Amino acid sequence: MSEELNYLQDQVSPKIWIVTEVQGDRFSIRIIDNGIGIPDNIQPRLFDPFFTTKPVGQGTGLGLSTSHQIITKLHRGQLLCRSRPGWGTVFEIQIPLTQSMVAI
Repeated sequence: MSEELNYLQDQVSPKIWIVTEVQGDRFSIRIIDNGIGIPDNIQPRLFDPFFTTKPVGQGTGLGLSTSHQIITKLHRGQLLCRSRPGWGTVFEIQIPLTQSMVAI
């Protein structure tokens, strides 16, 4: 079985694409990969503070949560995730082109 997994891993060349564009009144940044994807049961919790799938001591679970807070609260934008297990993941940041001052 491990030989088959090694063979499959060798067949797929990991790739990351970054796509930027203006969509109406928003600027969009999409980070796309062709990785293994994120399991459906994990996706709803991705932006929760302290949520991690890593073993204890190897992750704080604050990276995506902090990013989400900065994008949504400070920039009044959105941080979205679309993933399909076995097909990869897309994280999309959408930020309004016009900003007003936000107190932090």
